[in-house]
Order: sequence, then structure tokens, then C-alpha cells
Amino acid sequence: MVASSVLQSPLFLHAKADIILRSSDGVDFRVFTLFLNLASSSFHSIIEQAAQSHQIEGDLPIVSVEENHRVLDIWLRFCYPSTLAEDPPLNDIEDIIPHKVRQALRSRMEKEPLTCFAVAMRAQLDTEAALAAEYTLRQSLIPVRVPEIDLITAKELLALLTYHQRCGIAVQCLGKDLSWITGSHRTTASYQWIISGSCNCEPGSQFLLNGQQPLKWWSDYMEKNLTSLFDKPSGHTVLACVSDAVRGVRAAGCSQCCSNILVNMTEFAQLFSMKVATLTAKVNLDMTLINPFIPPTLTLPLERPTTSSGNRGGEY
Repeated sequence: MVASSVLQSPLFLHAKADIILRSSDGVDFRVFTLFLNLASSSFHSIIEQAAQSHQIEGDLPIVSVEENHRVLDIWLRFCYPSTLAEDPPLNDIEDIIPHKVRQALRSRMEKEPLTCFAVAMRAQLDTEAALAAEYTLRQSLIPVRVPEIDLITAKELLALLTYHQRCGIAVQCLGKDLSWITGSHRTTASYQWIISGSCNCEPGSQFLLNGQQPLKWWSDYMEKNLTSLFDKPSGHTVLACVSDAVRGVRAAGCSQCCSNILVNMTEFAQLFSMKVATLTAKVNLDMTLINPFIPPTLTLPLERPTTSSGNRGGEY
């Protein structure tokens, strides 16, 4: 085991330390929270975990961290006063910088995807750049201005916008062929709540679901989502529309439609969201901008919805 073979620095074995940080490979560092607090506010959460830790060695709480012992050793040396700890060799610092940048990017991607994309591109972190690009799908095609946009070239920004646009195009097939809905249910009864005829509510005319007209309010929900997905081609876009659809159905007052509407719509939106994610995952972030784009398709059942003249047969 790594923990038993590592020669630990006496600096991190102090008898009067008040917390133990345990690395991902099992090496314990006995350190002072005072130094951690003074070094960075980012340690506050670690110290809060220590207060709630059920792992105790002697009188000291143990907090496990993601870093291995080598990275943690370098990290802590920068937190301690220079009179106590020598700076690590420059080649060691160079090795951990990408690791820390990756950690920082992944922790911020959900809230700042464009910023993370720009930083990842500048740092040549391809995996993080692709992941950040995926998170930008939750936002509008035309991004807001962020200072970090200056870190990337016009071609890199164009590649991101092209990726975003292609994802928006790719998901439109979900409105053209609804067999992904029928194919996901064992019986027609599972989606009968969508079909017109079981109540007096108005039928829709935009889609056919296995040869049957869905209810207008459901068709409107689909129309709204497909339009929104052009701009924000993400499963989150689909899930965000559920509450409005449920409120609209309840406001209409149809007891048949209102029955179990929240559960039905939530389950359907989760399925819809999953299909959106499946399609966008097939679209690559093409930084060369020279590869032809062929919109991806879902693997659909052999049976297709019945269509009739005068109706789009599920087309959007």
C-alpha cells in the first residue's frame, strides 16, 4: 500500500496538530487548521467537515480529500509559513497545475460553462473543453460576454457555436418521429393519458402518436420544447417546462387530464430529456470545422407510427 511506503515529512506529523487530512491513497497529514484558514477560504468547507467527522484518530478528526499524497504535500507546503516549509521543486509544481485546473473547472462548469470552456481551451485541456461545451447547451446559442472570452480565438468560438447549433438541429428529430415514445412503453395504456378521446379536451393537429392524435395541451408542450431546444439543446430545457404544462392542465380544470398529471408529465419529461442527451452526445465538438455534419438519429423500433394524409404523422 502507498500509505505504508511513503516517507512522511515531519512537518505534517506534528504532535500538536488539530486535524488529519487523509489523501486519496491513504497517507495522513497532521496539520494546523490555523494555517489552512489563513492560507485560503477554500479550506473552510474542509474544516466544517472536520467538525462533523465521525472518523477520529486519537483526539483528531479525519477528513478525506481527493488529492493523492504527493499533490497534498505540495498543496500544504504553500499553506504553511515559509519559515516552516520549503517550497516544492518547480517540476513538481508544474505537474500538479493541470490537476488543480481540472478540479477548478469541473467545480464551476454548471454555473460558468463558457468561462470554463475558454480556460480549458487556453490550457489545452481537451476533455474539460468538451465537457464545458456540453454544459453551454443549457444556455442560449449566443453567449453572454465574459472576460475570459479573450482567451480563445475566433475559430474556437465559432467551433463552439457550431457545436451548439448542430445539437439544436439534432434533437429536432424527436418531433418528426414519435416512435421513441411508443417504443419506450410496453403497452399503449402507458401513454393513453396523452391521447385525445378519453375526455372532452381539444385534440392537437401537429403530431400523431401511433396513428392517434395527442391532446392539444400536450402538443403545445412539445411544440414549445422543440422550439426552445433549437436555442438550448439540453435535457434541462425539457425538464424546466414541466411545471408550466402542469399548471396549464390544472387551470383548464379537466378532471381526467388532471388525474396524476404531475407524475405522468415528470416521467415523460425525464424520458424526453434522456433522448435529448442521447442525441447531443452523438454530436462532436469539431475544432477543425471541416467535417461534414450528419444529424444523428435514435435507434428506433421497427414499427413506425401510422400516418394519414392531411397530417404530418408526427412531423414537427
